[in-house]
Amino acid sequence: MSTVNYDDYLGSTFDPESGFFDANEAREQTKNSKDKFNILLSGATGVGKSSLVNAFFGEKIVEAGVGKPITQNLQKIEVKDKGLVLWDTKGIEAKDYEKTINKLGNDLEIAFNQVENIMDVPHIAWLCIDSSGARIESREMDLIQILSNHSIPIVVVFTKDMGEDSNEFINFSINEINSNYSSVIDNRFVRVNSVERRFTANFSLPTSGLDELLDTSLTCMKEGQERAISALKKAQCIRSQMKLDAMISGATKKVHIASAASATAGASPIPGSDAPIIAAIQSKLIYELNSEFELSLETSTATTLITGILGVTAIAQVGKTIVANLIKLIPVGGSFAGGTISATTALAITEAIGHAYILVLKHYFDKELGRVVLPENTTDILNMFKLIFKKS
Repeated sequence: MSTVNYDDYLGSTFDPESGFFDANEAREQTKNSKDKFNILLSGATGVGKSSLVNAFFGEKIVEAGVGKPITQNLQKIEVKDKGLVLWDTKGIEAKDYEKTINKLGNDLEIAFNQVENIMDVPHIAWLCIDSSGARIESREMDLIQILSNHSIPIVVVFTKDMGEDSNEFINFSINEINSNYSSVIDNRFVRVNSVERRFTANFSLPTSGLDELLDTSLTCMKEGQERAISALKKAQCIRSQMKLDAMISGATKKVHIASAASATAGASPIPGSDAPIIAAIQSKLIYELNSEFELSLETSTATTLITGILGVTAIAQVGKTIVANLIKLIPVGGSFAGGTISATTALAITEAIGHAYILVLKHYFDKELGRVVLPENTTDILNMFKLIFKKS
């Protein structure tokens, strides 16, 4: 295991002089360090971009608009809990098409020049085309050109797919796009109906194409974008098992890093007890694991869980404030209080806490809903954690 300095891990969340752990700062650090997936969404007004995003990611990320654009020019919508950054472009109105398309090109140029980290650049773009249209517009071609200028992999998404009724338009559009941009698109065409359409009491058109859109989006990601790929897998709501596996993988990495930080705390000649530092590391770890599983970091449940979980482990600080001046950790056995903890012991306990808590969160993951659903009574959660922890 690689070495992680506990000072670097805790940063400004912990004051070694007072033993104060700043829970608010830990929450902010956790949100800001979460893996991100950047997606650029483009297409004409009314094409169904908002419905597509909401169906794919499972939340009302963009407010659905009727009859007019809901964004002005280019807008970035950051959903930190999901690690998702949506670059939302203005709908291309026919009446001011040239002005809008030029403004969009300029907005993208400025936005890309202002990006400080390569992780903040859009990883892919969805170009949405209404499959009920009469013909493909020149604006779609111009959008492809603008996006290709920035080397963004493009997936052409035919929205509102009506099955055979859409075949003629979609086939014609694919031929038109391929005649100009076959190497750019590389056959990344997906047909999607993101909202179930009910025509009569007995007949409806179900959602379709979202699985294919997920697969296509993943395959066009570039080499070296593993963190973005992981973020996409965790943010999507199309395949629950893929989402859960990605969450567990990300959480496991967080456990290894926190455990390595605990080991350096245990190995350092710290005056007095090093238990407060290790307790702070474990507190931050629990916030990080909650974040990996898209649990809210703001609720009192998070604070209660930290209190209970760390109370099980016999690493606690007598008379010191650990979480937001509210949590006082009481040592179970007392064997570590007032003394130093070996690097091996610190690492082992932190690993055990992390892996046990991952199993708890996995248990409460509802595959039908695609998210963790914790019981209202935190005692049930803690009892399960204690049972798993004692077996580790």
